[in-house]
Amino acid sequence: MNGLSLGIPGVGVVTPGTHFCALYSGPAERDRLLYPFLEEGLRQGDKCLCLIDDVEPAVVRDRAVGQPGPEYSRRSAQLDVERASDAYLPSGEFCVDDMMRFLAESVDAATDDDFDLLRAAGEMSWVLPGPPGWDDLFRYESALNQVVEQMPAILVCLYDLQKFGADMLVEVLYTHPKVLLDRTVIDNPHYLPPKEYPAASIEAANRYPMVRVGSAGEVGTDQAWASLTDGELRVVAGVAEGMSNRSIGEELYLSRHTVDAHLKHVYLKLDIHSRVQLTVLALQHGFPTN
Repeated sequence: MNGLSLGIPGVGVVTPGTHFCALYSGPAERDRLLYPFLEEGLRQGDKCLCLIDDVEPAVVRDRAVGQPGPEYSRRSAQLDVERASDAYLPSGEFCVDDMMRFLAESVDAATDDDFDLLRAAGEMSWVLPGPPGWDDLFRYESALNQVVEQMPAILVCLYDLQKFGADMLVEVLYTHPKVLLDRTVIDNPHYLPPKEYPAASIEAANRYPMVRVGSAGEVGTDQAWASLTDGELRVVAGVAEGMSNRSIGEELYLSRHTVDAHLKHVYLKLDIHSRVQLTVLALQHGFPTN
């Protein structure tokens, strides 16, 4: 099977076996991604699965399937909508093996029903209350990359930038090879293949604030970002594109020492310590990444 359309205006094709995250801000932006993704699957005759808590499943189903008519029965049979918390936390606890089994069974059921492809979208806010087992989430996200390569499936994990703290989004970037942002699919330069993704970072997740900081913290972050100079912002743009310091220097006609100094000042101003954290903040501030 060749490249497939996601159905989202401005987004190019992807291939089966793709696992990516969609970063967005708020329900309206989520819907501009989610419904075209589902509707394209229904139009192409794919099996579609939506796991969501922020909207009633019946509302999603009615909007995606449409009004009763000649195609209603077929489209309705193509689409399954469940509460994300019911799928990810069937016993009240997140279990990697259980979720892998759920996904494998979903793919098998789609194949048994003669669908060539499963399109699945999972909204991830179920993890924010910190249910038992939540700290295994990114072990699951990482391991999923090995599994999905062999699957006739496209999987998208939905992360709301208004809800998730930047430190947790660092792990999101580590574990997703592609990022959907501003209707563009980006090859993620910060992705770590499963063999390279450190188990220690899962344990470290306990140190990370899962929920986005409150308004006072947001104001502080915005003020710090506004303090960056034009030269620092140009270096930030290079980091967000996954460029090395040497490449950034060559691109901007700067010495390696000057690039290093700019990054040091940026880290101090923003109170961060890594290129990945800087990339997440760049994403949150609408920075272009290509």
